[in-house]
Parts: sequence; structure tokens; C-alpha cells
Amino acid sequence: MTDRPMRIAFHVGAHKTATSHLQRSLKRSSQALSRQGVYYYGPDHFRQPGQSIQSMFGLRLEEGAQPLAQLPQNGHRIVISEENFIGPLNQPHGRGMRHRYKSADDRLAELSRAIGRDVDVCLAIRRPTAFINSAYCQMLLGGRVQPIAVFQRRNPLASVDWVDLVSRLRAAQGVGALTVWRYEDYTAVFPQIIKHLVGEDAADCVAPRPRHINRGLSERAVDYVLTNAPEPSGAKMAQLARQKLPVEDGHAPFDGFAAEEHAIGDAAYARQLATISAMQGVTLLRPPNDA
Repeated sequence: MTDRPMRIAFHVGAHKTATSHLQRSLKRSSQALSRQGVYYYGPDHFRQPGQSIQSMFGLRLEEGAQPLAQLPQNGHRIVISEENFIGPLNQPHGRGMRHRYKSADDRLAELSRAIGRDVDVCLAIRRPTAFINSAYCQMLLGGRVQPIAVFQRRNPLASVDWVDLVSRLRAAQGVGALTVWRYEDYTAVFPQIIKHLVGEDAADCVAPRPRHINRGLSERAVDYVLTNAPEPSGAKMAQLARQKLPVEDGHAPFDGFAAEEHAIGDAAYARQLATISAMQGVTLLRPPNDA
């Protein structure tokens, strides 16, 4: 390993905030990054048998592990992206979730304590109504079918509390820099995101992928699933509906909220953003032209 101080940057999600697009962009640039001493590890790495974030740092002896000490000589920065580390998007079996990512701070503190160094954390957040809509579509794609009204009752807008999550991450022992951005600003702040993840010197290595990844379901696709499931199965039905009735072909994206509910959610989101922006030790990325 190089004599330069080792930095670890961890993109923890949240889910449904263009995580796959960011991960694919980083993976596509991984060879160029490695030549700069920056090593990227994403879900494709950690979701393989014998691989985990624990094994990567030598915290658990598993076949195929690559502890920190075994990094190449030029390695001075590790970039991790794995949104499942801080918790699931949805509860199993369609159960409700009223406190999201409730163990995120403890898990990051445990990781930092085990490896003996601070971890810089990067987090994207999203409009509450859009987040719930996307989580619902992901549940359908995972094979669990239930009406949107049931899902909303079990996963209320109040459960999307980004102030709670950011506050707990900031207070977690061993969290270094904490960088936050809005999903709605993702394209505009992409260069800033990359600089915070891979460092200024290597940022030019990473360009955004040109295409959307994992687009959500259209209104007609959701109607199709609810009408026809569970035959042959919810998951297959949702995937088939996404192929046959895609948003890309002009079908309206699914939206389970009325205009009044969007207004309530957006007002709460604005208050959360103002609070996060004022937090000590938190960097909220903004588009270059943002007043």
C-alpha cells in the first residue's frame, strides 16, 4: 500500500435514488480508477458467495476475502457502494416499515470501529411520495402483490424521515465526512458526487452512463399486475408488465398519490432539506446554478 493516508468512502444509498446508475458508472470506470490508486467495490462484488464488506476488511475469514492489508501497493482510497448495508427497502412479506434504516448508524459505527478508521459516508435522499411509489413498484417486482392503499397504510409518508437518518449518521462514532444530495438533483450534481467518492484527482475517470437503469413501473403496468396476479407469479407478472408497458414508450409512470398528498409530502421534504442543510458536519450538494 502507498504511504498516502487511506480513505474509505461508502455510498450507502438510499434505495431508489439512482443507486444502480451510479454503481454502473463507477464499475465501468474501475480500471481507470485503480490506476489512480482508487479501488471500487459495489453490489456485484459483495453479493457473490464468500464476499462481504466484513470479509473485505479481514473482519471475518471467508474464502475469497481481500482484507485491507492486501490492497495493491498504489492503493490509497477504497470506494464502496452497497445500499443494503444500512437495511432493506421493504419489509419481508409486505409488512409495514415506520422507521427506515433504523440500524444504519450502529452498523456504520461497528464497521468503523472494527477497521480502526473513519468512514466517509455519501447518501442520496428523495421526495417522500416518489420514494414510496418506487418502493411499492419494487415490492411488486419482487413478487409481493398488494393494493397501493394497503402499502401506503403500512408505509406512511412520515416513515420517510431523512432528518432522522442523517442525524443518526452524523452522530455515529467513526463516520467522517457526511455528504448528502437530492435524487432530484442527481444529474446536475453528478460531478460533485464523484469528487466526494473517488477524490478530486481521480474524478475525471468517471463519466455517467448515458441510459436510465431499473426504470419504475407505469400506471398501466401496475394495473396489469393487480388485475392478473398471482398467475403465473407476482414477480414474473410485474417484470412482464414492465417490458410490455414501459415508461420509455410514453406510458405514464405509476403514481399512487393525489395532488394534495404530494403537496403535503413536498412541504415535509422542504422542511427536512432546510434542517439537513443547516446541520453541522453535513455537506448538502447543490446544483451549480442553485441560488
